Amino acid sequence: MIKKIFIIFFTAITISSISFAQKKIIIFETEYYNNYASYAFKDLIIKNLFINSDFRIIPYMPYRKNNYKGIKSKIKELTLNNNADISITYNLLKYKNGFVLNYVIFDREKPNEWKEKNIYSKEEKFFESINKVLEDIYSYSQQNNNHNLIKEDEYIPLIGYYTQIVNSNEKYDEDKKKNYEMFFNFYKDNIYFNMDYLEYLTEKGNKNSINDMNIIVNNMKKYLDKNNHYYLSAIGDLYYSKYKTNVENEDIEISIENYIKAINAKNYNYIYYKKLANAYILNNDYDNASKCYNKSIEIYDKDISLIKDAVYLLKRDMNKNGNLVIEYLKKIVNINKNDDESLEELAGIYENLGDKYNCQIYYTKLLEAVNYNLYIINNEQPNPVLYDKYIKKRNEITKKLKDLSM
Repeated sequence: MIKKIFIIFFTAITISSISFAQKKIIIFETEYYNNYASYAFKDLIIKNLFINSDFRIIPYMPYRKNNYKGIKSKIKELTLNNNADISITYNLLKYKNGFVLNYVIFDREKPNEWKEKNIYSKEEKFFESINKVLEDIYSYSQQNNNHNLIKEDEYIPLIGYYTQIVNSNEKYDEDKKKNYEMFFNFYKDNIYFNMDYLEYLTEKGNKNSINDMNIIVNNMKKYLDKNNHYYLSAIGDLYYSKYKTNVENEDIEISIENYIKAINAKNYNYIYYKKLANAYILNNDYDNASKCYNKSIEIYDKDISLIKDAVYLLKRDMNKNGNLVIEYLKKIVNINKNDDESLEELAGIYENLGDKYNCQIYYTKLLEAVNYNLYIINNEQPNPVLYDKYIKKRNEITKKLKDLSM
């Protein structure tokens, strides 16, 4: 009973009190093709900042072809458009037995004083170049985290892991599973690898995951303070997965408790609210789940899968949540105008409301999206099953629009 009161109390606190004082940073990713080092740069910078800094990291939606010169020439515009305070772009060139790293750091408070540097390092010492960039980034923060830079014994094992990522096709889950298990056998305490593996195991959430998750969480104690937001979230992940396999009420309560602690430690991370929402759903607490989804979307409203999860839950009570469902579906369409699922839902909602005008608008948009998807299937990604589905849907929409026009 005490634990439940604790959960309800802290939920009320976190839902009503987010501070956005932290500087927002965005990293404009450039193309890496088969270059593991370029992938490593982006991955390690983001993970290091996420764990150790007070920066609010803005997820990046790719800009056209992600060309370094193109991004650099528009970095002020892109920074402002993404509502960031600090932005970074980079590229990496192979030179002799190492790499030349070129990078730009733009500060919107000092738009005429941006940093532009290039650094050479031997291939096995590339982590030193990454650390120099991290030192530059941390100079914009109120926290001094230079002691949390990447160590050589952390970086060297990752070379094989990153090479495998950029050279392999991980569309198939079985390939991912083999890669993760292979590297985990050798590097059980590498926090940068374990962040990926923990996310994968949490998503799978089966009995076979629990043992490895226990090892990962225990090994985090070597790197992170017990009050670090990511460590608290990892405990939440562990007990969330335990509940999914054992269905012990205490496990889901511990999971919720630690997700709330993670939010209190880093309350501008939308993913933590998403995790908490999922935990509340398992606990059949749909009201708090809805509040967490809403807060997550308030922080970052461009994650389509997150918004769809929220819509699915909110549709349980359309009388109460109808306007919000419409708002969220429109957010999805603004991100991806060819999301036929969301367009169809909007058209159906307006049809049920008797709003013929908006109903026609969204059925027309839906027809355009279906035709676009058929074009992709015919010219770029052949798929007989989807082709039949969209042909059938196109015929249904055409008939619907004809009926509405009468």
